[in-house]
Parts: sequence; structure tokens; C-alpha cells
Amino acid sequence: MLIALLSYQIIPNLIFILAVAGILLLILRRLPEAAALQASEPKQLPVEARLLDKGLPAMAVSKIQSWLKFWIKKIWNFALEAKDLRPTAVTGYKIRKIFGNKFAPQQPIMSPPLTTHEIKSERYYLDTIKLDPKNLGNYDALGRYYLEKLNFQDARDIYDYLAKHEQANADYHGRAAYCCYKLGDFPQAVIHYEKSVSLDTTQPNRFYNYGLSLEACGKMEEAIKAFKQAIVLEPKNSKFYQSLGTVFVKMKNLGQAREALQNAQKLDPENESLAARLRHLH
Repeated sequence: MLIALLSYQIIPNLIFILAVAGILLLILRRLPEAAALQASEPKQLPVEARLLDKGLPAMAVSKIQSWLKFWIKKIWNFALEAKDLRPTAVTGYKIRKIFGNKFAPQQPIMSPPLTTHEIKSERYYLDTIKLDPKNLGNYDALGRYYLEKLNFQDARDIYDYLAKHEQANADYHGRAAYCCYKLGDFPQAVIHYEKSVSLDTTQPNRFYNYGLSLEACGKMEEAIKAFKQAIVLEPKNSKFYQSLGTVFVKMKNLGQAREALQNAQKLDPENESLAARLRHLH
């Protein structure tokens, strides 16, 4: 009995330790490759050149450092999940819905607009960055300023730069993706959104935006998966069902399109446009 009890306690922990050790070994084996890749690449990356053209100090990205940060975060998340210390995606999102934005990272589309006293001039943010160029939060503030002004090209340059420095930051990838989408660069939007949702699986709007980007690229099956995940996270959002229905219509799958639009109508019964779309499908 004692042996069985000890085996029950020891074996799962041993498996966990071996799994973490395996991941660490993989990282160590990839370090020489990452170092060689960084040495072989040009010192000045295109996005940094664009920032320098704007008069911004741009630090060279250390791929080894950002790669290590990414994998350290992955290992940490793995450890939390293995120990059952991390809430599931749906539970985590519901907690954020109950307690509000205090617990939620800001989203590219859903971010509240800056208040009047927070909106400074572009020169203010540029000067702030020059005073403390190593503070990435200053770049983020400039990026938010550009988003507020609907200057998506300059905002994209900022968030491409931030995403390269902080590859494990889901918000930076999300904002870069949003800029790419608004500029019509849907393939790059897909790349950034894919990275963002892999780092943070709790954001329904980000899965929705990911689905829109996939749809724009003609990747309908993948778009359906993204929209369905958004629905899992926020099942009472009518627009998620509407977009899912739109993809099914494009795929000539009218039965599932009708079902998705009917679900949307249950949530938004006063929507005349939605009712007209359903009538057209009958």
C-alpha cells in the first residue's frame, strides 16, 4: 500500500521533471543555430531602418534573447498547466468579464480611446522615446497614439518593432496584426494573429479578428475554427455567429450557414439585416 501511494505521488512528478528537462535540452541544442542565424543576418532590420528614418532610436533585436524569453514563458505556462494552477481559457475569460479590465490585457480593436488629457502630440512621444530609448513602454505609447489617429502604417512600424523585441507579448502581436489587417496585408495579419492567439488563448475578439484575416486570405476551413473558438469563449456575441455564417455561405454550405445565422438572430432579434439574410437563404 505504501509503495503504491509513493508511486502515485512520485511518478507524475518524475514525468513532469523529465518533460521540463527535455524542453530545456531542446532549447540548449537550438542555441548555436539561433546564434549562427543572428550572426548571418544584416545588423539593421527593415523595420528598424524605418524607425531610424522617423528619427527614433531603434535598438537591434537580439533573436537569442527574444527566443529565450519566448521559450521560458512557454515552460512556465506548461508548468502551471501541469500543476493545474492556470485557469482554462473559458474560465479565465469569464473571470475577466466579471471583474472587468483590471484583469484583461488590452485589445487592438477593443482598446478604449485615449482620453483628451492623455492625447499628446507626436513630438511629445518622440521626445519621450529619445530620453529613454530602452523603455519599450514609450514605443507602445507612440503606437497607441498612431492608432488613435488611424495612422496604421506608422503604428505597424512601431508594433512590428515591439513584437520583434518581445516575441512572447501577445498584445504587441495583436496590435501589429490589426494594423496589417487595416492596411490590407492579410497574410501578415494572419501570421501576427496566429502568434498572438497561441500566446494568449483567452481573448475572443482576437480569435474573431484572426478568423477575419484567414477569411480574407481564402483559408475558409481555418477561419471556421477561429470563429468557433471565439464563440466558445463568448457564446453570446451575435457578430461571431454572423461571420461564421458568412464563411459557410461562401463555402456553399447553406445548412450550416442557416444554423449559424439563426443562432445570431436569437441573440439579436431586432436586426433587420440579419433577418433579410436568413430569408434569402430559405
